This record gives sequence, C-alpha cells and structure tokens, in this order.
Amino acid sequence: MEERDSLRTMLYGWARLGLFWLINIFATIIGRTAILGIVGTFVPRLALYSSPEMLSFISWLIPVWLLGWLFRDDARRHTAYGTYDPIIVSIIVILTAAVYYAPVFILEYMTDKKVVMLVEGLYFTSYWFSRVSDDPQIYALIGVIIEAALCIVSYLIAHKRYLKKLAEEESE
Repeated sequence: MEERDSLRTMLYGWARLGLFWLINIFATIIGRTAILGIVGTFVPRLALYSSPEMLSFISWLIPVWLLGWLFRDDARRHTAYGTYDPIIVSIIVILTAAVYYAPVFILEYMTDKKVVMLVEGLYFTSYWFSRVSDDPQIYALIGVIIEAALCIVSYLIAHKRYLKKLAEEESE
C-alpha cells in the first residue's frame, strides 16, 4: 500500500510541476495579448503596453489566481478522499518553484542583451518587482516565493473551509 501512495505522490508532484509551468506560460501569453488588448481597447488612457511593470504585474497575477484555484481544488479533493497531507503539498510546491526559478542562473552566461530581456520579461512574470532590485535573481525569487506561498495558503484555507462545510452537513 505504501508503494502505491509514493507513486501517487510522485505523479502528483510531476503533474503540479507541469501545470505550474504551463499556467505561467499560458498566463504570460494571455496577459500580454488578450487581457491587455481588451483592457487597452476600452481604457486607452492607461497605456498598458508602454508600462512593462504593469504588463508584468498582470502576467504575474493571472497564474497566481489560477494556481490558487488549482490548489484550492486539490485541498477539497484531498480532504474529501482522506489524502490530505499539507507537508507533501508544501514540498511539491517548493520544489516546483525552485525548478521554475533555476533558469535565472543561465541569464548570467547569455551575451545577447535582447535575448536576456526577452527571457526576463516572458519567463519571469515578476519583473514588476524590479522596482525593488534590478537583479533578475532577486525579483524572480521574490515573485516565485510569493506565488508558492499563496498556493500553500490557498491549500490550507480551502482545507479548513471544506472541513467546516463537511461538519455542518453531518450535523444536519
């Protein structure tokens, strides 16, 4: 039985790693095209395309929202099926964030400034933290830490709410 649980945990980890990357890439594309195109059309005075920080913030906010929803749903399912384990989920979120963050170290060795700026702007959607520091290692780390922390908090809050809801349904 323990082998099955470890296999399930490993598959859950790989699935969340892939979803973390896909959601970040999807959010970057959606944030840069659809959302800004729609908002920029109806509210042209905002000049969203001329502000890379605002573009980055919107591209960062979308995956935070989607990942929060994903981990909320995970908590509800894990609670319902009796597989709730916040330690495993936290480890998976932290490892996923670390793997997502790792390419920032490659930026030091790239010589073409246009490629570096493209990678910084597209891959690391936390460019809006560059007001804190110009170093991509710092602002990418801040963005990934906040994103991972929000995923874990979303998981824990959803678990508490679902437990309360189940207790209310049992008492009726």
